[in-house]
Amino acid sequence: MNDRTRGTLKDGKPWPELPAAQDVDCDGENPTTSCRCVLGHHRGRHRDSSGAEWLDD
Repeated sequence: MNDRTRGTLKDGKPWPELPAAQDVDCDGENPTTSCRCVLGHHRGRHRDSSGAEWLDD
């Protein structure tokens, strides 16, 4: 088993954790309802908690 499969670097420190793209907040706001986008970092259509989709102008 190598260091990568154990999740540690050679100096014994754990591998850094990187946030998933969905963990990064999207700053999009539905222009009709002012509800925030719930998708996180993405390309294309935004979506709010009601399921409504929209594109940036």
